[in-house]
Amino acid sequence: MEKQVLITVNSVMDIASGEADKMSFVTDGTLNRENDDYIVSYEESEITGLNGTTTTLRVNKNSVTLTRHGNVDTMMLFEVGKTHLSDYDTKYGSVMLGITAQSLDVNFSETGGDIKVDYILEYNRAYGGRNSLYVSVSERNN
Repeated sequence: MEKQVLITVNSVMDIASGEADKMSFVTDGTLNRENDDYIVSYEESEITGLNGTTTTLRVNKNSVTLTRHGNVDTMMLFEVGKTHLSDYDTKYGSVMLGITAQSLDVNFSETGGDIKVDYILEYNRAYGGRNSLYVSVSERNN
């Protein structure tokens, strides 16, 4: 059931200094379904600073898993009220991330949908800030 989709990503990272780092971009990608999960995949670009990396989102009603492979390798699991640890590997080294989802709102179907995640990020067990991620996926009109 692979479909070509348009993906809009909006993220806000509240860094420890109290400032907010915002990023928005639109890209092409694919949408698949595996059992009860939806799989969204796209190639990162220079805009995100992750050129040469493929990002995959595995979406179900209770969790979202963000996996990156390429110049950056990581797996971030978002489940409300649970902290998950993950290595974030780059060509410069590795850092341990702690991800604690504060809220997760998933509205998905075979034609796309929306993901909203608010989460706390830790770097090597030190507070890194409260972040939000909003991803919208829609079928491409040819």
